[in-house]
Amino acid sequence: MRIAPTPWLSLVVPILPLLCPSAAAQEPADAAPELEDAERAERLYRAHCARCHGVQGLGGEGPELAQLALPRAADQAQLEDIVRSGISGTGMPGTSSTVLDDDAVSLVAGYVLWLGAQTTADASTVTGDANRGHDLFWAEGDCASCHIVAGQGTAVGPELTIIGLRRGADYLREALSAPAARLPVARSGARSGFFEYLPVRIVTHGGDIYNGMRMNEDAFTIQLMTVSGTFVSLRKGEIAEMEKRVGHSLMPVAQDLDEEDVEDLVAYLTTLGRGS
Repeated sequence: MRIAPTPWLSLVVPILPLLCPSAAAQEPADAAPELEDAERAERLYRAHCARCHGVQGLGGEGPELAQLALPRAADQAQLEDIVRSGISGTGMPGTSSTVLDDDAVSLVAGYVLWLGAQTTADASTVTGDANRGHDLFWAEGDCASCHIVAGQGTAVGPELTIIGLRRGADYLREALSAPAARLPVARSGARSGFFEYLPVRIVTHGGDIYNGMRMNEDAFTIQLMTVSGTFVSLRKGEIAEMEKRVGHSLMPVAQDLDEEDVEDLVAYLTTLGRGS
């Protein structure tokens, strides 16, 4: 069962992503929580959270919130702390009192818990076989040649150890079928951002050619991880040509995988970080 969106608000405005990992879990409530001001709570959620977590809380760039047990939030008080303070090292920036006051934070947290109370097991968009997805990832899919999971693999692309807690199924599905559609970004705050994974092509004065992912750059040097998994550091004085391929992804389209394969990979990826 999916939660039907209300008709009175059709515009989703950015900015608050990501509720993320933890061992703590919220116990399912016996009854749906009551909302003091349901209309304002929904409006606040859509304005500040829906861009990343989805209008119905089913996830996207951020994880799914419409679930009976939320990682990291055992109760509303803990959820309010996350909304205020964010989660260090993730895209969840938190808010200040100038963005959401205490009353608004309470309404947002209450609305998230309400979304979870409305959902049922069949609301999930994950239909694949996670065990088969595991085998695809580590064998014929060759995903570990660019991604690390729990210390295994190569760090050309984003680490996926807890990707199931950071991204929703729809986002992962699109990342497999159209990798350049949503390039990975790292945010340092609600209004700032930068590309963390930027493909580059470099030709040195000596004729060496490097294709890979920029790992770091300053005024004098650049470091990249090549597509073969080799870490390279170059002085900019050595570089004859450098192309920063904004809007491009090194990840191949899953063209050799059929729809069932993609769904199985998505099912596996959504388990990562969830202890299953």
